[in-house]
Amino acid sequence: MLNGFINANKPSGISSNKLLNLIKHDIGGSKIGFVGTLDPLASGVLPICIGFATRLSDMISEPVKEYIFTGNFGAETDTCDIEGKIICESKYDHVEEKNLDIFLKKLKKSYNQEAPIYSALKVKGKKMYELARQGIEVKPKVRKVKLIDFEIIDFEKPTFKIKILCSKGFYVRSLVRDIGRNLGTHAYLTSLLRTKSSGFDIKDSFSTDQIKYHIDNGSVKNLITPIEKLLVNFKLVNLNKFESMKILNGNNLRKSMFNVKNNDKLIIFDDNSSIISIGEYIDDVIFPLKVVAHD
Repeated sequence: MLNGFINANKPSGISSNKLLNLIKHDIGGSKIGFVGTLDPLASGVLPICIGFATRLSDMISEPVKEYIFTGNFGAETDTCDIEGKIICESKYDHVEEKNLDIFLKKLKKSYNQEAPIYSALKVKGKKMYELARQGIEVKPKVRKVKLIDFEIIDFEKPTFKIKILCSKGFYVRSLVRDIGRNLGTHAYLTSLLRTKSSGFDIKDSFSTDQIKYHIDNGSVKNLITPIEKLLVNFKLVNLNKFESMKILNGNNLRKSMFNVKNNDKLIIFDDNSSIISIGEYIDDVIFPLKVVAHD
């Protein structure tokens, strides 16, 4: 069974789930998932988890992501992007690049962000976009997020292009909307590229064509990033057959190890060098936290 991650480069125009289903259909047999949804309009890094890696998404989901996006001044849409319905228009002749720079620097200090109405955040158990499509009025959720850094790449009205480093849970669509409102006009997102997420970089990503090629040619392993490459702060531990069976059965294992410190997190391998568990080492005892399913 395959275990690990694929650094997929999702194209614009399809949902994250559709890309996942395309890969799942072709790989077959292995459990599969992804980390960090991208809207259909967005493209870029979408980490795909395969096998045991699907249970580790919470461990690799870094709090920092990087995006490059473009926006247009002069209008706001109900979805905050180019795919939505225009709800208001305004002039933007007065807006200068320095105004944009000042506003973004202000957000670096503090940013309480109002999520788009059309988002997957839930209100009373239902996704906001589902309620919005039913015409049900929803009070937007406001969350504290972080704009860690930014670079204005291009500014030629009505278009602007920016690279940002931001926290998890950050809506770029909301940022573009807020840019417009705070500069005395309106704005909407026109393109979005995620360049870094969960330890993956777009320069090392695989296109859908590349993924399909390796699947069709039986070389899927060439796509896989091993779990230990992502969990870089975890210690690697190899066990013999007897020790492995104890861990696989969910039992603790007393074992003295010179290269492991108290409270270290572990990636545990069996005598065939196959990963069998994620664990923790406390007072000379290995505690399995997550175990690979076995027959």
